[in-house]
Amino acid sequence: MVPIKITTSNVSKKYLAFLDTGSDGVAIPRVLWEKLSLSLNYPVRIQSVTGLSWSYIDTLSIEIFDKKHDVPAVMSDDPEILIGMEILGKYVVCFDGVKKRVTVKKS
Repeated sequence: MVPIKITTSNVSKKYLAFLDTGSDGVAIPRVLWEKLSLSLNYPVRIQSVTGLSWSYIDTLSIEIFDKKHDVPAVMSDDPEILIGMEILGKYVVCFDGVKKRVTVKKS
């Protein structure tokens, strides 16, 4: 898990998120989506490990690794914030399981 800061038009708050190299984009849990007052105006079909489902998409600002990214995010039924390749593809991320740490470099 890594610290991030999510900024919307009415909220700016720090959270912990999972880095998910298997995800294309950013996924925000439904409860947090509602708390951040993100839009329910743009329904989309998404593919996840559980299959195809309907969700919603909105754009938000995520600060991670000391850099701000304005990215699309989808509402998720997962309980955690997932940061996928939309952001991770801009970095070299090394997972060291032995030392239990993650190092990040801009690619």
